[in-house]
Order: sequence, then structure tokens, then C-alpha cells
Amino acid sequence: MEYAREKILNMDTSSPDGLQFSFANQIVNSDKVDVIVSNYFLSGAALFTDVHYGKTFTILRHPIDLALSLFHYRRKATWERSYRKDWMTMSFTDYVSSEQYMDNWMVRQLTGTMPWITLNDSHLERAKTIMRRKIFVGVLTEMDETLRQLQWHYGWKEKTPYCAYNYLHDTPTNSNKHPGLQGGKGGKTWNLLAEKDSWDMGLYHYGLELFAMQRQRYPPGA
Repeated sequence: MEYAREKILNMDTSSPDGLQFSFANQIVNSDKVDVIVSNYFLSGAALFTDVHYGKTFTILRHPIDLALSLFHYRRKATWERSYRKDWMTMSFTDYVSSEQYMDNWMVRQLTGTMPWITLNDSHLERAKTIMRRKIFVGVLTEMDETLRQLQWHYGWKEKTPYCAYNYLHDTPTNSNKHPGLQGGKGGKTWNLLAEKDSWDMGLYHYGLELFAMQRQRYPPGA
């Protein structure tokens, strides 16, 4: 367990195999990590112990925007384990219409529900409860406000004035330019995906409500 580069530990928490390896090597007991990033909520939570508790935050993105961005990213990210060269010959509409597309990722992850299980209202309500009780919510389209709330919630302090603002607006490193959605909002593909991801859509909009409530708890200028 070493640093791959400054402040980046050479442990992969983005995949089930990597999470299992991190768990076996007791990553949270290493005193080498402050933040763990993972798409796998329950497996990520299992890394923590009674001695080292975890606090969770997420940055929500509209499910359709997220699906479109990930589709184009995985077609070109040759350096990622999730790289899919075979998707280069597939349209986004074909992808979301195929069995390769996993619907309602957020609700399934929060509730531990397998892809072959049909979701219902009880899954969404359980996911909402977990999000409300366990997760501090940020919103990708409101990153300045998200960061302000996170700073208050976690007590983060900037070492250099405006460094976070400058990073978000002047030198962003996580942008993923790609073609827009064919037909746009309300088009064939949009409606298809909105129906497929209806439970995640409901959870996303509930997350927006939680984000607004957090603003009341940490009002600007407080």
C-alpha cells in the first residue's frame, strides 16, 4: 500500500475486486487515507470499522446526463478497466435499449438490489431513507453552493484563498466533452431512459429537496 503520486494511494475502490482487496488490506486502518471514492455504496461502507467511522457525501447528477456522459467516456477511456471498445459501433439509443444497460444504479446500490430484480416503491422509499440519514448531498449543476455547504458541514478550510473556486472555474480536470442527446429533452431516447430509470429519477429529485434543506441548515453568510 503506497502512494501512486502525491496524496493518491495506489488502491482501487472503484471496482468490486478493488474494494475486496482494500478491505482485506484494511485501508481505513492504514492512516494513509482521508477520502475514499467509490460507486459501490454498501461495499464502500463495509471498509469502515467501529474505530474508523465514515461520513458520506455525494455529488448528484441528473440520471440521463450521467448515463450519456458515462457512455461516451467508457468508449474512449482506454486507461480504465471499464473501457468498452465494442461500444464504438453502437449508438447511445441502442445502448440504453440493450441488455447491457443497467437501470436505476443509485437505487440498486443504496438498497443492495441485484440487476435482475424488479424495483418497486419500497425500494425507492428505502433509498430515500438511506440518503436522508446517511448521505450529505451535493449537486453537480450547483458546484459552488455544493462546495460551500461541504465546507460548513465538514469544517474544511482553504489553505489558499479562492483555490476551490479557481479550480472549479479556471482549471477543471474532470470535464468530458461529448455529443448531445439525439432528440434532446423530451425526445425518443430521453423518454426511453426516463422510463427505464424512473426510480433513479425519483431519487434524484428527492436529493434536490435534501440539498435545498441543507442550504437552510447552512445559510449563506452564516
